[in-house]
Amino acid sequence: MDEYRRVMTRLIVACFALVGVFSATAQTSLLKGMVRDSLSGESLFGVHVTHAPGRGVATDPSGAYSMPLPFGEYTITFSSVGYTAVTRRVVLSEAGSWTLDVRLRPSVAQLDMVVISAGRFEQRVGEVTQSLSVIKPDLIRNKNIVSLSDALDQVPGVVIVDEEPQIRAGSGFSYGAGSRVQVLVDDVPILSGDIGRPNWSFLPIENLEQIEVIKGASSVLYGSAALSGVINVRTAYPRETPTTKATVFSGSYDAPANAAARWWGDNNPMVSGASFSHARQFGKFDLVLGGNAFADNGYVGPEPIPADSIRRDPLRTGPGGYDNRVRFNIGTRWRNGKVKGLSYGINANAMKSRSTSVFIWNNIGEGLYRPSPGTVTRTRGTQFYVDPFVDYLSKKGTRHTLRTRMHRQVFDNDNGQGNSNTTLHAEYQVQQRFNLFGETVATAGILGRRVRSEAELYVGNADGDPRNEALNTGAYLQLDKKLFDKLALSAGVRYERFVVEDTEAAQPVFRAGATYQVLRATYLRASYGQGFRFPTIGERFIRTNVGMLQVFPNPHLAPEKSWNVEGGIKQGFKIGSFMGYVDAVVFQQDFENYVEFTFGQWGPGAQISSFGFKSVNTGGARVTGWELEVTGRGKIGAVELTTLMGYTNTLPISTTPHHVYASPVPGSTFAPSTYANTSFDTTDHVLKFRVRQLFRLDLQAQYKRILIGGSVRYNSHVRNIDKAFVTLDDSGFLRTGVHEWMDTHRTGDTIIDARIGIDITPQVRAAFIMNNVMNREYSMRPLAIEAPRTMQVQLSLNL
Repeated sequence: MDEYRRVMTRLIVACFALVGVFSATAQTSLLKGMVRDSLSGESLFGVHVTHAPGRGVATDPSGAYSMPLPFGEYTITFSSVGYTAVTRRVVLSEAGSWTLDVRLRPSVAQLDMVVISAGRFEQRVGEVTQSLSVIKPDLIRNKNIVSLSDALDQVPGVVIVDEEPQIRAGSGFSYGAGSRVQVLVDDVPILSGDIGRPNWSFLPIENLEQIEVIKGASSVLYGSAALSGVINVRTAYPRETPTTKATVFSGSYDAPANAAARWWGDNNPMVSGASFSHARQFGKFDLVLGGNAFADNGYVGPEPIPADSIRRDPLRTGPGGYDNRVRFNIGTRWRNGKVKGLSYGINANAMKSRSTSVFIWNNIGEGLYRPSPGTVTRTRGTQFYVDPFVDYLSKKGTRHTLRTRMHRQVFDNDNGQGNSNTTLHAEYQVQQRFNLFGETVATAGILGRRVRSEAELYVGNADGDPRNEALNTGAYLQLDKKLFDKLALSAGVRYERFVVEDTEAAQPVFRAGATYQVLRATYLRASYGQGFRFPTIGERFIRTNVGMLQVFPNPHLAPEKSWNVEGGIKQGFKIGSFMGYVDAVVFQQDFENYVEFTFGQWGPGAQISSFGFKSVNTGGARVTGWELEVTGRGKIGAVELTTLMGYTNTLPISTTPHHVYASPVPGSTFAPSTYANTSFDTTDHVLKFRVRQLFRLDLQAQYKRILIGGSVRYNSHVRNIDKAFVTLDDSGFLRTGVHEWMDTHRTGDTIIDARIGIDITPQVRAAFIMNNVMNREYSMRPLAIEAPRTMQVQLSLNL
């Protein structure tokens, strides 16, 4: 009897449970729909569809969403960065499917511009806690830029010195030293694995979404090289409408302002090139193709040689400063139809090149556009990378990302400096949005990176082996949170480990920041970040020479550390239909174990081969300054205007000017090295090869079919260089005229570029472009001259 009762009780409980399940099921509806762009009609991926703070789903790659909801009344919010949010009220009163399709209108306010690099998720630029500048692809096209370094020269606070990016004077010139600025293509590092330097012409700029430049220490999200900032090249995926773009151009260098320095005859050196890109969707398959061919005869001529009885002409047909290359890239993505939110693909880029690099000019007279004998390196290069990737966005908004890259470089140099390296990189990242007293985004990731190098250059290790290996592993976590819809907080931590041959180091770094929306278009911000940079294979093991100058290895080079703090205000403005913002910021960055390139007697004996340069830890350094940036876009009347303008003032100093940071070999007559006795000009203890004041302006106006634009760049002169270059010049041992150059170039250089174009049809544009209009004779790094005036004719197609 008791057993019977127990069985009946269980059956009754089970029946009630089933009734509850069926009742719950019966009282649930499915809300679904599509989200599209209101102008183009294209589907939008990753739009957040929420029914309460932090509760909802995201649209899949086809723009579709669906979420089950109990019966009731809801306010559904559709939001995506770069679009004006939309809310819809719905009442779900019966079982079944309910369809709610929405079109989002793109926001035209510059403060709503979408950026990703600052937090590794889509943010409005007004809410970013760090200084960040954006380059749009129109600037690349309209200025006929063929190398990313030329585009970066227009960014406030950025200058390129001998292919090395300086952000707010955070680095100078160091031959063979790694970059203090991390360079990425689609969030994956692209710096060379062995030396840690960028190759600007290798980067795919034919199919850009935009270029994002973060200023200040960013090691938490981007690792060791991001000591002074990050440059992220974001490529674009195809939209629903196919696009084809092509450009051809040709031009020449004008004669230098110093007529005696003209080394060519009647035929000016030529420059020409062509590029193309094509992007389209084939159902769920996305395809992007791009390519570039470039030929530059160069404005730096061949080395001079003394006249003799056989050859009176002091010119010879040796190498000058030429650059010839061909590059091709492809991007693919498959949007899986069975697993919602899953996509995967492979991107690749490859380039073959023949070029030269020139280290030192011959003199500042007739030899200004000639190399000093023995300082030209001819290079045949082959580079490529292959990037398999996987993205998955779950129905609950969890984003999983796997990014991998195999990057291979082979450089065959003519002077015993050949080198090659292979870099394998993999990074897994997971990101989740949730409601924790307001919207919160958590980002976490792990990564691994291995470099294998074989080089005649890098034989300074213990056994003189040209083969070297490096391993980098790390993990990071960052939280970004909104409070009260006005306060945005960000904090993160990273732990990174490095092994180069038999040397190992590990370091945690932290960052934190906040942005507060004071008024509708006014944002206050403050941030703090730490940086850590481990020396590259090249810095530790390089052994080579450039002409008579030797370069020595330093296997005991220690890692650099830094911290950066800044505070700023961003104010939006509107003049008619022209919208933009003004960004004002003050900043300070301190460095420890700062790496500089120093001249001394580093080898035994008194012969010339014992003297040269070596990377050494020089002690402490500090950069303080302020920056003002203005960016805007829109119409004033019938004229469409675009502008990017900024002024940067910095004071980069040595904080340990009398600290002995290196000693020459025993028996040497050289004094131990300090900042004070290795610097040409120690005024204010300013660091070597720093450009302290920068002004940048690019302004473009288009009225109907006519386009007119111009750029202005002001760079203050470098006031301090290595004293050794001046001593060698004065002694006649390496006469370059650099002492006279430093004494006579003290006020800075203003470089003006101009362009004018006409839209022959809506798809075809012809343009004339002139760079360095005033034909200014200038140098970013004393001992290396920049290009004279150039003139180009461009024809571009946009279908």
